[in-house]
Amino acid sequence: MKYYLSVLLFLLITPVFAQLNPMGSIYYQNQFLANPAMAGLEAGLNLNAALKTQWVGIGGAPKIQYLTADYGLTNNKVGLGLLFYNEGAGAINRTRATLTYAYHLPLNDGTNFLDFGLSAGIMNEWVDLGKVKGDLDDDVLNTFNDRKLYLDGDFGIAYRSDNLTLQGTLPNLKRFFKRDVLRNVVDRSIYFLAAGYKFSTDQVMNSIEPKLVYRGVQNYDGIFDAGVNLQFLENKLMLNGIYHSTNSFTGGFGANYKNQFSILFQYTTNTSKMQNYSNGEFEVGMKYSIKN
Repeated sequence: MKYYLSVLLFLLITPVFAQLNPMGSIYYQNQFLANPAMAGLEAGLNLNAALKTQWVGIGGAPKIQYLTADYGLTNNKVGLGLLFYNEGAGAINRTRATLTYAYHLPLNDGTNFLDFGLSAGIMNEWVDLGKVKGDLDDDVLNTFNDRKLYLDGDFGIAYRSDNLTLQGTLPNLKRFFKRDVLRNVVDRSIYFLAAGYKFSTDQVMNSIEPKLVYRGVQNYDGIFDAGVNLQFLENKLMLNGIYHSTNSFTGGFGANYKNQFSILFQYTTNTSKMQNYSNGEFEVGMKYSIKN
């Protein structure tokens, strides 16, 4: 029984750690989620929430939820942020909460910016014993739940002009600096690089924003993403698509009301090696802005 429970626990852990496709909202709707340097880019408050599900209709299927709030001071130099993130698959859960400080250094009389951001907080990983079917005295369960809360954080940097944005992030700093914690599964992101350029137009289509992203993932090949976001009708409607080098694709559409409330629906096909086992991932994200 202990052997089978250990195998089951590994299979349940793997979907959580194998989120090769991140939340789709990090590319355009909520860049703060991927890079703490993007907190408070403009004066005012931004509230974001999203839910992502996989294997809809199957009990214990992987789910991810997050809430973020970022606030830009009126001097346009300081941004503050708050993040609460939770993901689970079966009996396995991971929760993360962080606070963020960002500084936006103006360049060229304030037309360009160099952004720095640092997040710090706690991470907790545990097994919900109420959902485990097997021997609760199994050593794997006890060892997993014996781990304590630990401090974690992220560091990010960005360069912004009117149209160009370049970004780099080192997430999960504890794992980056402390290499003695080893896992033989696909795990957290170890770095994130992105470059985007926004073309503005005066037509029905208001803007076109292509973006290139490269993500390093522990115990896996680096992943390349290429996407584009289109905005229409005075930015009231948006369409976006992102191709991932795992041979999966994210497509989304959304609406924006008075540049204050927006909602985004996205669907991501599964990676090429999992397309026969899963129907992909569904995500809905909402954003509410209060400008000063």
